[in-house]
Amino acid sequence: MNYPLQYRRARALVYAVLLFWLWAWLGSSFFIASLFGSPVHALLAMYALTVAVLVSIPVLLLAVARMLLTRRRPTARSAPATLVSELSTKRTAPMPPAHESDWWFSDKAS
Repeated sequence: MNYPLQYRRARALVYAVLLFWLWAWLGSSFFIASLFGSPVHALLAMYALTVAVLVSIPVLLLAVARMLLTRRRPTARSAPATLVSELSTKRTAPMPPAHESDWWFSDKAS
């Protein structure tokens, strides 16, 4: 069975973790350096960054495993199933008579 939403969620999570790692590699040192006015804030920021890095590793591995387990597998059919079918333009039955513009009671009310 195909689960495209689970695959897309896992792919989005992989992108988010990779974006976090890119930020941690390029920009987090400036963020922590700006907090050195207060040693408590710098310590909390370093602790939070360490926890986030350590949590992101299993999250990335689980997301990759979810992507591998829910990927689309090739089927025996070579052509994909179409969702839209063509409608014929030729009429098979004659059109019903058009309704008159009078109300249903026009002949009975007089």
